[in-house]
Amino acid sequence: MIKKNLKKQNIVLLFGLIVLLIVPMFVVRNYVISILVYCLAFAALGSAWNLIGGYGGQISWSHAGFLAIGAYSSVLCVRYLGMSPWTSLPVGVILSYILATLIGYGTFKLTGAYFSLATMAFSEILRILLLYFKGFTGGAAGTYIPPSLEKGIKYLMFQNDRPFYYIMLILLVLVVVISAVFENTKTGKYLRAIKENETAALSLGIETFKVKLTAFQLSAVITSVIGAFYGSFLGFIDPFSVAGNDLAVKIGLVAIIGGLGTIVGPIMGAFIIIPLIEFAGVLFGARGGSQLLYGLGIILIVMFMPDGLIQVFRNLGKKKKKEEPASTKEGG
Repeated sequence: MIKKNLKKQNIVLLFGLIVLLIVPMFVVRNYVISILVYCLAFAALGSAWNLIGGYGGQISWSHAGFLAIGAYSSVLCVRYLGMSPWTSLPVGVILSYILATLIGYGTFKLTGAYFSLATMAFSEILRILLLYFKGFTGGAAGTYIPPSLEKGIKYLMFQNDRPFYYIMLILLVLVVVISAVFENTKTGKYLRAIKENETAALSLGIETFKVKLTAFQLSAVITSVIGAFYGSFLGFIDPFSVAGNDLAVKIGLVAIIGGLGTIVGPIMGAFIIIPLIEFAGVLFGARGGSQLLYGLGIILIVMFMPDGLIQVFRNLGKKKKKEEPASTKEGG
């Protein structure tokens, strides 16, 4: 049964990849490409968040902070040092790894909602620091990549967003591969056991703290890498756009709405949530109605599909299995 489900999942992922590869060939407007870049970016971010929040059940609201570390490291290194975003990647990775380790050591030995609260505090502290050191970060006014830089892959400066589409697609594929490998490793299996019952996992000799910390570190590092390219895509960043709690919640919601602890879930969630937000913004503008429609959509999904959008496909699979014996009997 497990092998059959994995085969179906791989077919779905392969079909989705083929569709995503050919979509830009039929899209002319850069605006539509930009929306698709956002979808791919949040699919990758949700998949990274899913490593700790989905498989481990450790709800983190700090991932906007790790995204901000990657984005600011990339943009500031380009702006002040003239470094390519490619060569400045290790800066964000190292910082995110260190901070994830510190957060993990300070909170994973606690129980309940303390971890979630601590991660939320981390994002808020980081946002305040970015605002405070305005001489370096630009503060509330934000900072940007100098438009005078040469166009091309070196500085990720392009005439349109089409190259970013393929960059984000490659990142998403890499995160999906990492997730698939991770969930079949010993750490991934232990993490699922911890999610089900941490006390029982401890009694079996599983080092729960070490397992959770490893997953959190991996999730933070991946988020930072995505953040570096996300910052280059935006071109302009500020503490509210890349380190706000609303962004942290959006990253988690993508995985929650799609389906926790699944590879396909965050991708489905991103391609539903991001267009919904954009549609609501176009329909209602800045009058607040966009947030109302966005919130209403999330409430309906949570109420009727508590296991996420992936529940729809699972229900279809169960329905098909129930119909098969009946049809076989009639044929005989």
